[in-house]
Amino acid sequence: MTTSPWRRPAAVLAAVVLVLGAASCAADVPEADPADDGADALRWTGPEVDLEGAELSVGSKESAEQELLGWITVEALRAAGADVHQEIGAGGTAVVREAQRSGLIDGYWEYTGTGWTRILAQAEPAGTPSELYEDVRDRDGELNQIVWLPPAPASSSYAVAASGDTVEDLGIRTLADLAAAVEDDEPPPALCVDEGTGFEDDLAGLRQFERAFDVSVRPAASLPTDELYEQVDAGLFCPFGQVIETDPRLADGSLELLEDAGTFTVHNPSFTLRQDVADDHPEVAEVVAALSPLLTDEAVRSLRAEVELEGRDARSVARAWLEDTGLAEVPADDDEES
Repeated sequence: MTTSPWRRPAAVLAAVVLVLGAASCAADVPEADPADDGADALRWTGPEVDLEGAELSVGSKESAEQELLGWITVEALRAAGADVHQEIGAGGTAVVREAQRSGLIDGYWEYTGTGWTRILAQAEPAGTPSELYEDVRDRDGELNQIVWLPPAPASSSYAVAASGDTVEDLGIRTLADLAAAVEDDEPPPALCVDEGTGFEDDLAGLRQFERAFDVSVRPAASLPTDELYEQVDAGLFCPFGQVIETDPRLADGSLELLEDAGTFTVHNPSFTLRQDVADDHPEVAEVVAALSPLLTDEAVRSLRAEVELEGRDARSVARAWLEDTGLAEVPADDDEES
């Protein structure tokens, strides 16, 4: 059995940040594992898996969605018997990916679209979601010995939203309609973007929209998420807004997503592992296989709502979700003591 190097101090992970020239992110790297204090491991009640004695390290990027996915996996693997160190919220894509490749963490959830455009540096969408996954899996496996497990159905992809009134008044129901209006109308309809998503500079974001329809777009404003939704709902200053499909603010149905016929690259979350870890611990894939199908758009929006809109702790939400789905339970002794 290969022993994970997770027992190295977390300062080493901060060193990865410095090596990448991203020293500004170093403060976000946890120096300890304080969130592991308190709650004991759950008991795995999903498909029979035995990870007793396995030492693993799971990380995540720093968004609420990523932290939820990371904690779900940490708690599930612990419930199945593994000794799991966590580096949840360790940084952005470059930091966490480099930590994985250098052996500081074993696995984390990455998006297929991010794998395609940022990690593998491909500019154009790669067909259907399943074709995209297969291409990313095969290329990253061959080039970097990273295993991409079958993705969850949730799509954390870029989208453009508008109120129902805006859609009816302007007759813009698809991204193609929006592109035509940008090209032909004077002034063009205003598109506002979420300042926290990097949409303006992402090759899979605004640039992909411009390439797909041969138009040039200058966003009317870059706004905080809550303000963006308020403005788009009002339909005046920002009749159209760039959103992420799993954003919990979409759950009430007050905004409509413009139809996207493959313009934006799909971003399905896939748990990624180094090949050596996947070979040593095939049970990890079995645990993730029980989790992934349940992580739908609706499920992820609901989980994110608890964290982002209700202010709950991501780890607590993750543990409750595992119990609610029947994949884990509080051991009887712990339940009686509480």
